[in-house]
Formats: sequence, structure tokens, C-alpha cells
Amino acid sequence: MQHHAVDERHELSATLRAVGPTAATLCGDWTATELAAHLVLRERSIAELAGRLPVRQLHRHAERRLAEFVAREPYDRIVATLDRGPAWTDFPVATVWSLPPVRELVNLLEYVVHHEDVRRAVPGTPPRALAVARQRAVWQRLRASAPLTMRAVPVGVLLAWPGHSHIRTGRARVVTVSGDPIELALVAFGRQRVAQVDYDGSPEDVAAVAGARIAL
Repeated sequence: MQHHAVDERHELSATLRAVGPTAATLCGDWTATELAAHLVLRERSIAELAGRLPVRQLHRHAERRLAEFVAREPYDRIVATLDRGPAWTDFPVATVWSLPPVRELVNLLEYVVHHEDVRRAVPGTPPRALAVARQRAVWQRLRASAPLTMRAVPVGVLLAWPGHSHIRTGRARVVTVSGDPIELALVAFGRQRVAQVDYDGSPEDVAAVAGARIAL
């Protein structure tokens, strides 16, 4: 089995160490510290997982747990924990995340998008040149994720990886968004403004896609 998610996690951790705890990210008002803490708790805390559901009380509880974790843990230790990854002995949540099939299927896009949240918070940061094997892995995950994350976009979207394949998200009117898989992942997860992609469609439809609020 390939270990694309593990490799991406290590590279994300290296970037977090390089930028430091107070660096801005593209995740609202989160700094690198809050983002790293979220990624750690996501694999270890039921409260953090539940907080991603559209339930206000669960979201507030997850925010409190995140704030408490950040207050008591040094940044270096948070990043080191992220870099190490979950272990099967860390019951109960981390046991599931430590399984290689789960880790690869679920975590790759999470790590890729959040890695770019850290990198591209700095204006002018160029895209990364990822190995084709990892680009293909990102593309395969997008096949399942993009129709879900983009379900509320008011027009159909065709995500096109030039020379390879495409993913269609539905609806009649279609805007084609072309680019490498990592750039299309940024579009599919609501980071359109920093994605290096080309749009093709009517001006109104392109504006609807480029300005859409996209989230799970």
C-alpha cells in the first residue's frame, strides 16, 4: 500500500515547524497552532469529530476543547504529535485512524488542503510540484469527495485534470474548472481564491462557482 497520507502528514508537519505557532492560515482566524491542534484532536477526540457536525452545541463544545488543548500543550509538542500520527493503542478514536486503509482513504485530502491553508496564507506562494503518484491519489479521493462538498453549488461543475480525466458534480449548466488535482482539491473544499485553476463557462456561472461557499 502506498503511504501518500503519511508522507503528506510529515511534510505538513515540517511546514508547521517552519512557519511557527502564530502564522496565519486560510482557516478563518485560526493560527498554525489552532490548525495543528485541530488535526491532532481530529484523530483522538470524539468531541472534535462531533464538532464538525452542523450542530451548534457540539461545535461550541469542540471549540472549548480545542482552546483548552492549545492552552496546555506547547506548539512543538502539538506538531510532534501530529507528525507521529495516531497509534492503534490510543483508544478509542485513534485506533480507527491508525488503520492504513482508513488513514489513506480519509486523511490524504485533509492533510493536502490544510497544508495549503498554511502555505498559501502567504500571498504569492507558488503551487507545489507533487509527484504524479500523489496527484493520482488526490484525484481518486476527489472522485468521492467533490460531489459531496460541492453539492450546494448552484451550477454543475466539471473538474478537469487536463490529459487525464474529469469529475462531474451534477446539475444541468456546467462550468469547467481545469487544473492539477491539488488545485482542484482546493476548489472542491472552498479555497477557490488561492487555487491555480482555469474556469470555462458563462460569466454568471463562473462567478457562481468561484464565489460559492463550499463546505461539508
